[in-house]
Amino acid sequence: MTFSFKDIEHSKSVVKETSLYTHYHNETALFMYIENYVIFHRVPTFAEFIEAEAYLKSAHQKDNQDFIKFIWPEDCEIPQPIISYLGSNDFSLDVLELYAALPGTFEPTRIDETPSDVKVEWVNADNRSAYLALSARADKEVSEEFAKQKQPYTQAKFDNPAFRPIVALRSDEAVGSIDLYLKEESIEIDNFHVAVDSRGKGIGTALQQFVMDHADGKTVLLVADAADTAREMYNRQNYTYISFRYELLKVFK
Repeated sequence: MTFSFKDIEHSKSVVKETSLYTHYHNETALFMYIENYVIFHRVPTFAEFIEAEAYLKSAHQKDNQDFIKFIWPEDCEIPQPIISYLGSNDFSLDVLELYAALPGTFEPTRIDETPSDVKVEWVNADNRSAYLALSARADKEVSEEFAKQKQPYTQAKFDNPAFRPIVALRSDEAVGSIDLYLKEESIEIDNFHVAVDSRGKGIGTALQQFVMDHADGKTVLLVADAADTAREMYNRQNYTYISFRYELLKVFK
């Protein structure tokens, strides 16, 4: 089976859909970039991009959103006139890469260094509070306000039947977690996080090994930032590169 970025999209409210783009919007998470954006179905002309920018800016201003975000078509380059425009108009440009691994081909790293007092479990009623506490600490690395805003959003993810997070525990404290989305043919790894004081100790690999051990033959998918050194680790672990896409963000000051 061939996978693409469409296999990691989660359901959101569609505000507008045209032959050029779809506008996604989440009224319960207006502050989240990943929940509010326009995704292009094909590469727009310069004039079409300017028109889409004006539309999205106007739509977001109505909800007091201080940003606009665009997702480019998969495996498509951005034309130079638009690149020049982005550079002179305070857009940031990220390149994301999609990777896949079959459980039988995964090569763990540093698994022998995992502390013996750390165990990995599915998030359940007994450890959910520890998982949420770790999520809140991770969000506070962005800001206290962001962490406060995100609490209801994190809780709401449990309403999605495909959402199955896992957590690494030392005693009763969470030291790492992964949000998993289980689908018919694949499992998506999202929000892969290890506590700052527990990094470099094999906990991340132990979390991934748990995913592989419970994948039931499904392909494991994850997205890496092309500028992130973690992608080198994924290559060593036998993840296979599938595709890339650009994400454009402008935050208004």
